Amino acid sequence: MIGLLLLIPLITATLCYFAKNRRDIEYINLIGAAVLAIASIFPIAASLSAPIYFFRDMFFMDAFSSYFMSILIFISFVAAMYSIDYMGHEFKEGVIDIKELRYFYALLHLFIFTMVLATVSNNIAIFWMAIEGTTLVTSMLVGFYKDKESVEAAWKYIILCTVGITFGLLGIFIVYYASASALGGDGTLNWTELRDIAHDMNPKTLQLAFILIIVGYGAKAGFAPIHNWLPDAHSQAPSPISALLSGVLIKCALLGIVRFVIIGNASLDTTFYNHLLLIFGLVSMGIATAFILLQNNYKRLLAYSSIEHIGIIAIGVGIGSFWGIYGALLHMLNHAIVKTLLFFTTGRVRLKYHSTVIGKVKGAIVLLPISGTVMLLGALAIAGCPPFNIFLSEYTILKAAVDKGNWVTFSLFIVFATIIFGGILHHFGSMAFGAPSTDSEKEKKNENKMSLFPIIILVVTMLVLGIYIPGFLDGMLNSSVKIITGN
Repeated sequence: MIGLLLLIPLITATLCYFAKNRRDIEYINLIGAAVLAIASIFPIAASLSAPIYFFRDMFFMDAFSSYFMSILIFISFVAAMYSIDYMGHEFKEGVIDIKELRYFYALLHLFIFTMVLATVSNNIAIFWMAIEGTTLVTSMLVGFYKDKESVEAAWKYIILCTVGITFGLLGIFIVYYASASALGGDGTLNWTELRDIAHDMNPKTLQLAFILIIVGYGAKAGFAPIHNWLPDAHSQAPSPISALLSGVLIKCALLGIVRFVIIGNASLDTTFYNHLLLIFGLVSMGIATAFILLQNNYKRLLAYSSIEHIGIIAIGVGIGSFWGIYGALLHMLNHAIVKTLLFFTTGRVRLKYHSTVIGKVKGAIVLLPISGTVMLLGALAIAGCPPFNIFLSEYTILKAAVDKGNWVTFSLFIVFATIIFGGILHHFGSMAFGAPSTDSEKEKKNENKMSLFPIIILVVTMLVLGIYIPGFLDGMLNSSVKIITGN
């Protein structure tokens, strides 16, 4: 079953690349994403009861993997659906040709493949290769439009992330050395085996490894101050890719960090790991706060918002209690939904206004009644306004901070979140309201139903999760927390 999850996106990418016309490419893309979603149901359901393994235990899925896989598959499916209208518009306008359209969809599904590979990897070396693979594939998608800004962003992205991930590789070498010393012979690179022997591994060696791991994978996750690639990459990529970058990819790197936290929890006093994650989380929120206030490009604004929210997830894991980790995992899902929704709606805004500059977008609710309204709702949600889903997971993390008596974290979180709330509402309010320009008014037309369908799916999910957590989701979250805490 795991092998099938890896095979489907590869086949879809190949078929998209060799398809002859636009309609065939779009059908293959949508069918491939749907088949992957259906095929994922079986390993996800099976791994909730007990871990499942594949190919000499090099790949596996446990409840934590299943939870992350569910997020990945859901966001990938709606992104594939949204891409049909978005890239179709670019094709009709002559921005891209049929060759570039094939190229886009092939890379999209290769991107999904690399993230699936990272999610199911039991071997830390394969996980590292999967994360590096995401960099190689997405760098071509960041530079997809081949203008000066996108090519510059792509090079910046690939250089910074490759250099950063090299530190992660050094951390892997050190972990292998520690495992070899513990086993008295050949070491191991499997997560599950490292977890089982963690209590025999040298704590100081693991601390050094974790510092390198959090720097290496933290660069990919978007932790400040090693976040510099993220605003450029998100602002230059096509909107469906920006949604995947922000909604899922940065959390793939965080998945690797959390896996090492599991090993550390079995070996050391967790204070070391918790404090390191809290520091990175609070610094990320603080830096994002400043840039969100000063931003004049709404795609870059959403990128800095992702830095804020990856910091919030790190804070939740760093608090370390049941509710801290529960809130962090829930926030992974909530952020993925809302940020994808915002990239989809602002993607419609970009196609309408032909600009990503905040000052050039006025009256989005007038020209795009559905997308503009949903964009404003998404802005309220991402800013942490109740009763949306982001508020629920942020509240859970704050509750955990209070329960642990971590008042410094609680206070800084509140200050940063309050300032960001004002900044986001100011920027998106100015875009949603006001009088549209004369040129934009001339282009007023009905919104395409194909682009609205994934937007409606996301906004409904966002609203439901703001007031109710389904039993199956709560069960996945509880099982994942138990894995992370070692219970």
